[in-house]
Amino acid sequence: MSARPQPTAQRVAEFVREHGLLAGVRRLRVGFSGGADSTALLVLLRGLHPAIEAVHLHHGLRGPDADADARWCEEFCAVRGVPFASARLDVPGHRRAGESTEEAARRLRLEHWAATTPAGDAVALGHHLDDCLEDLLLRLTRGANTGGLTALRPFAEICGVRIVRPLLCLRRAHIEQFLAEQGIRDWRCDASNADPVHRRNAVRHQWLPLLRHTVGHDLGLVRSLEALREDADCLSELALGHLDAVHDLVALRRLHPALLPRVLRGWLRQETGRDWVVPRQAVLRLRHELGRPFRCPRRVPLGQDRYAELSPDGLRLLGDWPAVEPRRWDWRRCPRLELPEVRVALTAHIETPDGPVATPRDRLTELFSVAALEDTLEVRAWQPGDRLVPFGRRRPVKLQDLFGKARVPCDQRPAVPVVLCGGQILWVPGVRRAEFGRVSPHGGAVRLRLHRAEL
Repeated sequence: MSARPQPTAQRVAEFVREHGLLAGVRRLRVGFSGGADSTALLVLLRGLHPAIEAVHLHHGLRGPDADADARWCEEFCAVRGVPFASARLDVPGHRRAGESTEEAARRLRLEHWAATTPAGDAVALGHHLDDCLEDLLLRLTRGANTGGLTALRPFAEICGVRIVRPLLCLRRAHIEQFLAEQGIRDWRCDASNADPVHRRNAVRHQWLPLLRHTVGHDLGLVRSLEALREDADCLSELALGHLDAVHDLVALRRLHPALLPRVLRGWLRQETGRDWVVPRQAVLRLRHELGRPFRCPRRVPLGQDRYAELSPDGLRLLGDWPAVEPRRWDWRRCPRLELPEVRVALTAHIETPDGPVATPRDRLTELFSVAALEDTLEVRAWQPGDRLVPFGRRRPVKLQDLFGKARVPCDQRPAVPVVLCGGQILWVPGVRRAEFGRVSPHGGAVRLRLHRAEL
């Protein structure tokens, strides 16, 4: 006779069955950081699915401590015969302008799961009930709607990846008790999780304990979370019946404010095949444009560097233009740089200093002082917040404003190369050059040119 399942294991098994989390899953990839939550998740799922793989993601943070975490995870799996894989994400090296470390880490994790998880597989994450309460309070401070307040769900599809969270029925204390019962007491502890400078840590170690001490419990928060989930589900179902409103300006204007972001989300899922949460600022911008007298089509940002065009026929998702991939350009050794992803090339030619240098006659060619240019330039797509000091000016101007004056459509801007020297924007072909690198009347010059050619 088999041993009776332990209460924690039984609870998780019932939760998994109730929500159908593993139905049809070919292989289950378990996010395994080595912390208590992911360790318990791995141990519990071994008995619930025949094909699991532990995946450890090294974020390139915390130095030797992170390296030690990776070794511990690999050894933990080796002892138990669990297939193990690891990957380095290098969060500091891939962090975008204006992006926090936490935001960059989350984005890179999702990108990794999307790139490495085949159809039919699922990714299991170790979020639990206390995480949901912390998330609820954090998102309240950001002004989230009911969908945002209840974002941690047992099942979700994000970036085309099936995400399951089997531990949402457990508290953190239950998880640690379960590990102790299994004889596991050496899980990894991230010291940064105790630093109250991070908001989530402040919520975990200060806000919630104070609330529990004041009220005597946090059951009210748990009940509110359940009610908010029901409200969010109801609104999402209602929105599905109004998706045709995106093709009618009058119908869009009549949508209830609570339905507009959900209708947009459903429409974008239809258009792109992936889940897409429209930022609040984008929704407010659309509402503002809908309230204005309509004279001509307008471009409206939707987040994630995508735009829609608003016209009397409603909304139309603008084309997904390719973006310039970042690279270094040793222009002296390699005077031609091809950018096949946007079907253009950049060339550099040093002008002979025999006489005055001819002024370029088009906006795809510019002259710069040879002495001012470093041997290696940087070429990339534009980024929010980019600025340059235009030629003949003293103060920097937002590149976004220069794009607007040059009438470059919003959806085409990522395909325009931005050339930098020493971290400063030197030139945006077809848009504007910088004051930096001004050529003296008889000084040496290098002629940079953009070629729109078939590559």
